[in-house]
Amino acid sequence: MPDYSAFGLVARSNVPLSGLSEVTGRPADCTFAVRRRPIADRPTGRGHTLRRANGTISLIIARSRSGYLVRFPGVAVYLVSPDGRRISCALQRRTQAQTGARLFLTHLLPMALSLRGRIVLHASAVATPHGAVAFLGAAGQGKSTLGASFVRRAFPLITDDGLLLHDRGGTLAGVPSYPEIRLWPDVLSVLGHDGLEAHDIGQRAGKRRLRVDRGSWPFCRDPVEVRRLYVLAPGETRAGRCPVTITACGPRDAFIELFRHTYRLDLDDRTRLRDELEAIGRIAARPALVYRLSFPRDLSRLPAVQAAILEHCRT
Repeated sequence: MPDYSAFGLVARSNVPLSGLSEVTGRPADCTFAVRRRPIADRPTGRGHTLRRANGTISLIIARSRSGYLVRFPGVAVYLVSPDGRRISCALQRRTQAQTGARLFLTHLLPMALSLRGRIVLHASAVATPHGAVAFLGAAGQGKSTLGASFVRRAFPLITDDGLLLHDRGGTLAGVPSYPEIRLWPDVLSVLGHDGLEAHDIGQRAGKRRLRVDRGSWPFCRDPVEVRRLYVLAPGETRAGRCPVTITACGPRDAFIELFRHTYRLDLDDRTRLRDELEAIGRIAARPALVYRLSFPRDLSRLPAVQAAILEHCRT
């Protein structure tokens, strides 16, 4: 099985992980296997259901005797080992192997990292001359659009929706995930994509998957010190031609936002949850790190939003 680089790890897979760089000479940190036969494990406790904004079920997480079961209804079932290092996938009859591989990268791997005590945020992030800048928010709030607008201006992409944080001796660094951005067609039409091939995303109808790291869409290969974490303002405050506003989050608000936007798989282990809360608390306590960002959702005003963010980072 070939080895690939993602989230600073070496992932070994029995199906191609398109868009990822192959690596050699390093031991695998985790393995991923797609199989057609069903997973025999059954839930041993109550499950946790995650829903999309429209109320439909996105996925169901439950413990099993062998680890954790993650079910995407009608698509695939994943079995994750207790340490997050082995992930297998049983596809539903009409699901293609590449769909299972995409969900492994976008959902399973970030969640599995939480079993190792790592903090991964639902965030889009780019590298700037001032350090890494990340945009946190739920699906549909515009973090990918804002991140892509920076990448289009040659600021390297760190991640589209899974920012792994690493505390290196007091320095908080953002670890690159994989070179891909998922955008709505109207955003792509405004930004342009220099002929880069865009693919449909089966589980997110309407969005297009764009592989970067070529042309004028660069991708960052190394960890970058984090300069700012911007929490995108909720929908009810961003209508109309409002000005770009940036306000600091106090430690309490920063903690709440970071906890809200963190990937996690085990929702019942109190020891693991305590360790996660302590780690988030240390990040939230850092001065001049977490801010709330409000800006008009008008694509023509993206340059003004970018200028405001870069000026804020500079000062």
